[in-house]
Amino acid sequence: MSAPLCGALQDNVVATLPDQKIEFRDRREMLEANLARQIESIRAADIKIALLVPTTTAMLGVLAALLRARPLASDQLFWVCLSALPLLLAFAMMAAGVIPRLRGNPERSLLFFGDLSTHDPKSAQTALLALTPQSYLADLAAQCHSTASIAGAKHQNVRRAYIAFLLALPFWLVAVYLLGRTG
Repeated sequence: MSAPLCGALQDNVVATLPDQKIEFRDRREMLEANLARQIESIRAADIKIALLVPTTTAMLGVLAALLRARPLASDQLFWVCLSALPLLLAFAMMAAGVIPRLRGNPERSLLFFGDLSTHDPKSAQTALLALTPQSYLADLAAQCHSTASIAGAKHQNVRRAYIAFLLALPFWLVAVYLLGRTG
């Protein structure tokens, strides 16, 4: 059993030597898989935001409904503000995470829909058919970097939104309790 494992390890070691040439197909597959992972990471950030939006909206809605019930005492106003501000900050971070960055690459990528859509159909077809393997790989590599930057920014904004949400939660509970008290 150890022979195949050693053989597999040796193959991996040989494939990673610096003087080893990587074929176009392998390089293309590697970059396409990398781009797919980056896109999936963006999708994961969007899902996390989609889970937070209704909860944050409901929390602000509860505060608004309770605020209409009767005049506020100063301690109630303090707790309402202390809970509403981080919730509003969470919304700002969610908005920053959801709004896509559509600038593309300065070299007018043929892979990025924003750049490709600026071509008329005939020039897009001409440009796509004129792609060389090397220019395709270069465009693909640029898209990997651009998409990774977008994913990183989205996840940073999602993280900040969740921190603001979690910061607001105990203050919101106190505010709801105080606003819901009778007497």
